[in-house]
Amino acid sequence: MLFRNKYETKGAGMRKLSLGIAAAAAVAISVGVVSAGAVTSKPLVAVAVDEFSVFPATQGAPVGKVRFVVTNIGTLKHEFVVIRTDKPAGNLLKGNEADETGAAGELDGVKAGNARVLVLRLNRGHYALLCNLPGHYKTGQFADFYVR
Repeated sequence: MLFRNKYETKGAGMRKLSLGIAAAAAVAISVGVVSAGAVTSKPLVAVAVDEFSVFPATQGAPVGKVRFVVTNIGTLKHEFVVIRTDKPAGNLLKGNEADETGAAGELDGVKAGNARVLVLRLNRGHYALLCNLPGHYKTGQFADFYVR
């Protein structure tokens, strides 16, 4: 009986140690997830678009060559436009669409369920990422993006 309890106690200690390690890992992962939306040091930016939104996986990238991998998770065709501007992405309305002055590049069309890649050389500054097909910008298909 004493022999069994000794190992049961040791097993409980190991379980506590394992739980402590798991808790520390969860904290480390959650800190990484919270900071994941911040500007990254990697020049690869995953972007999801749908009928109402543009979702960049990060809010920015370093100066230089940036590779946008744009995946259309919606049901309609969308475009992806990158515009260098001092205005917030939601303040570019000109008529029925966004003013594309300062456009750095774009993908003309990304079909529903497909992904396309856009590679641009970007300078330091603020950019708007958006879909400018008729009516899409007005539904909220835009996001702010920073190059630092």
